Amino acid sequence: MEQHQTTPSTYNQAAEVIKTAILQGQYEALKDENRVQLAVYFGVGRYVSINSRKGGTWGTGALEAISERLRKILPGLRGFSANSLKNMRKFYEQWNMLDNSTITNVETDNSNSTIAIVELTEVTDNIDIYHSLTFPDAVSFPIEDFLHTPFTHHLRIIEKVENVIERYYYIHRCANEYLSVDALKKLIKDDAYHNQAQIPNNFATAKISAKQARKAVLMFKDEYALDFINVEEIGERDSEDIDERVVEQQ
Repeated sequence: MEQHQTTPSTYNQAAEVIKTAILQGQYEALKDENRVQLAVYFGVGRYVSINSRKGGTWGTGALEAISERLRKILPGLRGFSANSLKNMRKFYEQWNMLDNSTITNVETDNSNSTIAIVELTEVTDNIDIYHSLTFPDAVSFPIEDFLHTPFTHHLRIIEKVENVIERYYYIHRCANEYLSVDALKKLIKDDAYHNQAQIPNNFATAKISAKQARKAVLMFKDEYALDFINVEEIGERDSEDIDERVVEQQ
């Protein structure tokens, strides 16, 4: 049987093909993780907001105490410091329009902004991450863009942008252009919304290039995304987990 000579360029080409598939797969996995992460943070933010704001049951120093307790019962847990819990509360309160499980008094001003602190009327003792986010119809709300924008990017947007339509604009830019946090901050500083050109909408493209995928993966490498999925030590919290780990090592 005749054997073909394989040149280094062939191997290089094969590596590039595999690299593209890996990057595309990483991006798809991170998109799904981001959906779950946002749902969890929104649900936690709602829980914290209801219990810590006026009419809630928590006192001063509650978030610090809760964060410390979480670190004890989930060793290795990251991303749930008192400050992070406050950020989750902020995320919920700034997007309370997506919560239909609480009677709220959402104020809308003349700039189409729906960012007023809501009037929380119920205290809750559970977090339902599966139904915490409820979206309006896709015509009036950019659902896919919202779910494909990392949490840190969301924080920068709600901290700097009040008008809800402007927020949609920056969320769309993040989801479609895979912006880094620094790039997003520069756009907001430059007031890109009021100086915008036509933006190509290629988000629905079924397949993205290796260059786009690499950029997209890097976009998700923020502090919250990295902390959220960390399970390095969490599995050691129960005695049976420790016993099983000892058996495996032996």
